[in-house]
Amino acid sequence: MVTDSIKVWESERKRIFASIHKLKSKSENAKTGDMTGLYVLPLEESPTQSIKYKRDSMQCGDCPLKASVGGACYVNPVSTNSPWRAKVGADVSPLPDSFDKPVRFGVYGDPGLVPLSLIRKIANKAPKRTGYTHQWHRIKRGFAKYLMASIDNAMAKALDVEAIELKRMANRKGYRTFRVITEGQEIDTDEIQCPNDTHGVQCADCGLCDGNEKGSKKNIYIHIHGPQNKVKAYQRASK
Repeated sequence: MVTDSIKVWESERKRIFASIHKLKSKSENAKTGDMTGLYVLPLEESPTQSIKYKRDSMQCGDCPLKASVGGACYVNPVSTNSPWRAKVGADVSPLPDSFDKPVRFGVYGDPGLVPLSLIRKIANKAPKRTGYTHQWHRIKRGFAKYLMASIDNAMAKALDVEAIELKRMANRKGYRTFRVITEGQEIDTDEIQCPNDTHGVQCADCGLCDGNEKGSKKNIYIHIHGPQNKVKAYQRASK
């Protein structure tokens, strides 16, 4: 039988686990393209339960967009219940020797909450990767090699700084940044627009959002996008 998902890490202390899905089957995500994905999930209850009872900080950290604080998260939380059910009671398995497809760190949950050593091992086995973390201001700088710092207006508001200054703070910590902007916001001199915005390039083919391992690539920005209810929730969270 072909294995399409595995649990790769679990922490009773943190009450979360990490699993990898779509190892073989095709992802239908129109923006990212066909990628294998890492999920960070609660250990003791489904993602929707953790959101309902405002316990999703376990898997989402202090992300100001998480579903329990206004619903601006880009992920439909109901879609995460199936991966959770598939692996919540499973044993932790060894990683495959290699991945056939690009790997997306953080389909749901923040990859900055799992061990850096795990992220490193997966990255070294992947032909290409993308990854994002809202936890860049509190986790080891070593994550910057593999993950982009997620920057948005809601986080800037929570920290009482302008979004462009928040981006520069992350840069000073060694991170390249992926910033969601709204109409009229200032663009920094070292930022380029996401190729999906400009040319419809899928993440699986692009691979620019892979941290700072390869040197002096630009920081990325993208205009707010997605379903209108998510856009409106983001705008509310940013006011």
